[in-house]
Amino acid sequence: MTGLPGAPGDASPPTFASAAGHTLPSTPPSEHRERYVASWSFDPWRERPVVAGVAALAVLGMWLILAACRFPWLLAVGLGGLVASPLVPGFMPADCRIEPSGVARRGALGWMRRSWSDVRRIDDVPVGLLLSPYAARHWLDATRALTLPMPRPRRAELASLVREQWRAHAR
Repeated sequence: MTGLPGAPGDASPPTFASAAGHTLPSTPPSEHRERYVASWSFDPWRERPVVAGVAALAVLGMWLILAACRFPWLLAVGLGGLVASPLVPGFMPADCRIEPSGVARRGALGWMRRSWSDVRRIDDVPVGLLLSPYAARHWLDATRALTLPMPRPRRAELASLVREQWRAHAR
């Protein structure tokens, strides 16, 4: 392998130059598939600044209490992450998207995904939609369900799109 595009042994598809001089893949546009149906970003500091501020101050306060306890640093870091984890979605921005296979939300620790076959119920919550693996309200919804936060101006549009995709793919 030479590492050069178009060289013998290269696994990349052949390309051609457009009129603007950019190199484009030679596969026709009809063969390109969308990787996701819709995507959006949610910034809690813009949408709900009071809630974001209270959550951030609560985490800071818990960290100060842990620091005052003078635990060994490794234990303090672990406990700090543990006590912050439930409140992080309250002040950290999230990227969400609807995919053909399900929904996904990116937060501080990476992507959380739910396939359409895992979603049994969709509920409206103040910040967006809650996608639950249980058909009825369950005490584990707090930990097992996925909340998709949605910006207020697009909330109705995105909620109807999620429900439409769920109905189309639900089994």
